[in-house]
Amino acid sequence: MNRAHRLSPLLLAGLLACGTSKPPAAPSTAKAEPAPWSWHRMGDYMVIDGELDHPTELTLSGPSTRITTAADFGPVHWELRSPLKGEPVTLKDAEGRVYASWVLKGNSSDEAPVVARAVTPPAPRVAAAPSAPAPAPSPRSASPAPRPRETATLRPPPARPIPPPASHDANGLWPGAGEAFNLTRGPRNQKVILLSFDGGSSDEAADEILSTLESRHLRTTIFLTGAFIERFPEVVRRIVADGHEVGNHTFDHPHFAPNYRRDPRWNEGRVQDELLRADQAFFRLTGRPMDPLWRSPYGENTKEIRAWAEEVGFRHVGWSEGADSLDWATAQDRRLYRSGGAILDKLHARMEHDGDGLIVLMHLGSGRPEEDRPAARLGAFIDKARAEGWRFVTASEMLRLMGQPAWDRDHRVALLRSAGSVGASTAGGR
Repeated sequence: MNRAHRLSPLLLAGLLACGTSKPPAAPSTAKAEPAPWSWHRMGDYMVIDGELDHPTELTLSGPSTRITTAADFGPVHWELRSPLKGEPVTLKDAEGRVYASWVLKGNSSDEAPVVARAVTPPAPRVAAAPSAPAPAPSPRSASPAPRPRETATLRPPPARPIPPPASHDANGLWPGAGEAFNLTRGPRNQKVILLSFDGGSSDEAADEILSTLESRHLRTTIFLTGAFIERFPEVVRRIVADGHEVGNHTFDHPHFAPNYRRDPRWNEGRVQDELLRADQAFFRLTGRPMDPLWRSPYGENTKEIRAWAEEVGFRHVGWSEGADSLDWATAQDRRLYRSGGAILDKLHARMEHDGDGLIVLMHLGSGRPEEDRPAARLGAFIDKARAEGWRFVTASEMLRLMGQPAWDRDHRVALLRSAGSVGASTAGGR
């Protein structure tokens, strides 16, 4: 889920933003040990992370708890209302296999003792798509599947103070700011879907993706880093000319909240400065602010960080559970890698089973050979989905369907001018 990176060739090979013309190396046949499952608290929610080698139904049960969810094979990131503190709980699949048991004493499985370990999961099954390597269990942390991207160096806080947030203005420019809203799913009773794209340090797949969207008159939401804007101005101009929404993905793609706990070095001023610097780069190039949307790097955010972002006019848009397409994974990420066709086939199956309001994460960069990118089959996927009655929407429309009030991006013009050295002469129309 991307910044002003200057990277070595070795590091570039593993990044979302990189590309290569060589076919992926054959994945190793060595089997990894089953990964332990973990949990941590995120506000009023409990987040469970792990990995499955087959689709199943997961159940978390305890003295006062019984919660189930349908889970596909691959990485699992399950957010659920947190059970009572101190309650013993057990995580099982539909076949009755116990994956873990915990006593929820602390804030994570690192703090609370694990009282039982998972039984050995069943032998890995071969993935349905012949071109996709069979998924194997991979080690998991308390955060979503790690992405091999370079992290940003912390910048000093801005020398000038951030202007008073417009959301506190008597005119109520940003109604609802302070709610720390987190859009991860649209309405569950409508066949609408958001195919969102992140643009970070590479544009390898951008032209193909944008051409596919343009030919089908499909307008979507694309989240850009300040680094991407400065490195690929022509791509950004095309995104704007094609009518897509442009959301903020920060400037340097930093880790704000590893394991969903805010790094104390990222205070309010630094977080807002990351967003405003990216917005200023876009403003300088296009003459207008970004749309009032943002996506946290790596999906790491907290309620506090989301509220800070709302103060400068950005609502958070994440992605739905299990809807990270993993298109950023390369052949080196053998536990996560699936062919481009297998990625879209899996997404289509998810839509048939539980697709209403789904928000999907994809990327403009790719470290895959061209023929194995999801972009190569994206047009056929869109055509099939439309024929089945699906409607593709933007993040703003998804917010409207969820009852959120509209925000006017242009109210941020004065904030951008006072927060940075953006000249008045750049503020022309689109």
